Amino acid sequence: MTRSGGFMNRITAAEAARLIEDGDTLAVSGFLLATTPSAILRAIGERFLEEGAPRNMTLLQAAGTGNNGDEGIMEISHPGMVKRYMTGHFARNRRLEAQALDHSIEAYNFPQGVLSKMYRALSAGQKGVLTTIGLHTFCDPRRGGGKLTDITTEDLVELTEVAGEEYLFYKAPSLDVAIIRGTTADEKGNITMEEESNMIDAREIAMAAKACGGKVIVQVKYLADSKSLDRNDVVIPGILVDYVVLCDDPEKTHRQTVANYYDPAIAGHVKVSAEPESQFPLNERKIIARRAAMEIHPGDVVNLGYGVPEVVGIVANEEGMGEEITLTLECGILGGIPLGGANFGSALNADANLPMNQMFDFYNGGGLDCAFLGFAEVNPMGDINVSHFGGRFAGCGGFIDISQPTNRVFFVGTLTAGGLKESVQDGKLVIEQEGSQKKFIPSIGQTTFNAAYGLKNGQDITFITDRCVMKPTEKGLMITEIAPGIDLQRDILDQMGFTPLVSEHMIEMDPRIFKDEVMNLRA
Repeated sequence: MTRSGGFMNRITAAEAARLIEDGDTLAVSGFLLATTPSAILRAIGERFLEEGAPRNMTLLQAAGTGNNGDEGIMEISHPGMVKRYMTGHFARNRRLEAQALDHSIEAYNFPQGVLSKMYRALSAGQKGVLTTIGLHTFCDPRRGGGKLTDITTEDLVELTEVAGEEYLFYKAPSLDVAIIRGTTADEKGNITMEEESNMIDAREIAMAAKACGGKVIVQVKYLADSKSLDRNDVVIPGILVDYVVLCDDPEKTHRQTVANYYDPAIAGHVKVSAEPESQFPLNERKIIARRAAMEIHPGDVVNLGYGVPEVVGIVANEEGMGEEITLTLECGILGGIPLGGANFGSALNADANLPMNQMFDFYNGGGLDCAFLGFAEVNPMGDINVSHFGGRFAGCGGFIDISQPTNRVFFVGTLTAGGLKESVQDGKLVIEQEGSQKKFIPSIGQTTFNAAYGLKNGQDITFITDRCVMKPTEKGLMITEIAPGIDLQRDILDQMGFTPLVSEHMIEMDPRIFKDEVMNLRA
């Protein structure tokens, strides 16, 4: 134990950094900057630059952790620090991405939900996670087992059979150190999270580390007397905490989101007006989102991915449907208005927060009515790659966890990318400058979604682009709708790397989509 007389062991970030030893296995909490212990991570990185230690660590993170730039996991990613990297998403961590691309580290990419459940498995004394999530994707050992580099040789995913059905078993490593974040700590080490956007996976990581005999280090920005804390506010009990670090510059290294130091509405302490400040412009993103919003039914529970899918929620609110559906985020937020961009992973006026692993339980059990996700590369059969493309490692994030068990799944995005410019004139889509990159291509770098497996499981799968709507079939992708003003050959077929099927019953997309006025979807 690391307590004396029942009082917490308070240390500085620099002292916390010295607790990490060469070869340790670390787990770090966070979703972008939500619950990311940036002050401690920065101190560990600074120690390495000064002393060359700690080295050869194994690093686990479920979600992309940091600010998509220079903060977060990026700060403990200098060459030599990490030997093995297990992640759901790289979050634009250029250092570790470069090391993976040149095969100088062992690297695994597993579904975000699977990794979040690894912590729960470890805390219960289990050896890993048994699930169907990842079957027939690059995480399946028949397709690489999630291994990303040539020197990644250990098989951490096994194919097995239970009751006559295929499952994947993801092996969990033992944890030496947990580095997590809360808002307030008392003298007993009890941790509250009243100013965080959500609890993410901090508690589960702490429980896992303690079950493995490891150390738990928590970054906070306030200290309080235990007599002042309501027990219902304690998220992480003090018996799970070994060391507490009081952040000395919270506006820089204890931010609620990338965009906000602290917003009480994001923390759920106040409700704010849900009225949009102005209507979203009628561009290619909104065209796609409008067609997608036509698939939402009153009462639906929905997940929205990053990018174009975010606009689906904006359109739903513009159409007065926001109160009739429940939007969710994989980090654990239920209801409200999900925020995008530098506030992604948070929401206004949310109904409830769940730990991230429990949200993925809900998704994996088929709790979603529909999901709207992006895509980077698509092959002739409708298989999708969002994890490794363009010479870059992005990571699958929660894409596999969401796309595989959801009955109605919609993949939304433009037909081409790279300099694409479009406008709407007189109710017709006009392509002013064609994108330089084709997204529908003969073969893809990784399979993050397997369309044939989805069809076999009875999924209703739809691709919604700016120019057309497509559905996967046993014979390949089929165009079912086309935008007004678009020439099938010039604007669609010539801009794809393969020739899709064209339905004999192809129709024109709803003309309301291309008018700069409310579509009255609610009616």
